[in-house]
Amino acid sequence: MWPPYHKARPLPVFYGKASAFFGPLAAEIAASRLPLFPYPVEDQDPWAALPCLRPLDFAGMVLEEASPPPEGMRLEAEAERAGLVDLVVPGALGLVGHYTEGLALDRLLSAFFPGSKALWLGPLRPGLAPFLRALGQVSVRAGSFAEGDSFLARLPERARGHVALRPEEVGALALKADLVIFAGGRLPLDVLQPFHVLLALAPVERGARERVLEVHGPETLLDFRAKAVLEALGYTP
Repeated sequence: MWPPYHKARPLPVFYGKASAFFGPLAAEIAASRLPLFPYPVEDQDPWAALPCLRPLDFAGMVLEEASPPPEGMRLEAEAERAGLVDLVVPGALGLVGHYTEGLALDRLLSAFFPGSKALWLGPLRPGLAPFLRALGQVSVRAGSFAEGDSFLARLPERARGHVALRPEEVGALALKADLVIFAGGRLPLDVLQPFHVLLALAPVERGARERVLEVHGPETLLDFRAKAVLEALGYTP
């Protein structure tokens, strides 16, 4: 049910350079005819804007890129687990921080890839590691064993795979994976196999799609995240 409030309330979306999330979020709000007024704000310091938003009866504040929460902010479980916040919602007892990207990734993997063996390629994002728990095993390419082990330590023990440093090690792990998670940077096309499903958290070059069984682009996670944001605001399907 929708909350008993029909006046369009402000929902600023703060971003640093270009916003990939504002479009999907605004489209979801429009499609559901929700009483929200989303608007993009280019600002490197969204926390400084909070005092200005309070008098506006704002519905929430979305951060395109998650950030460590200010000291003393109440956190939902997923934000506590990651140590990151990408949505702030005003409540009766003050502001509450959420981490909707992590929650969205957890739901996406649970829905489409439960138990899969995954290989993570690209920058390691420790804040997302706990939300890979639906997978059967996760291995990573890293710059060092310490970096890779630190990432894997945030997963359930049963899901901790291997750390690859050299290209030949990455190739060997790729042969054992059925899901490749690409987080950005340069995607090594030579490790992709026809049986792979590619989950891209960042844009991929066109040639990648010809080498794998299936591709889920960044928009897949963004759609899940938009739903998670609206749910946190009190709007459930």
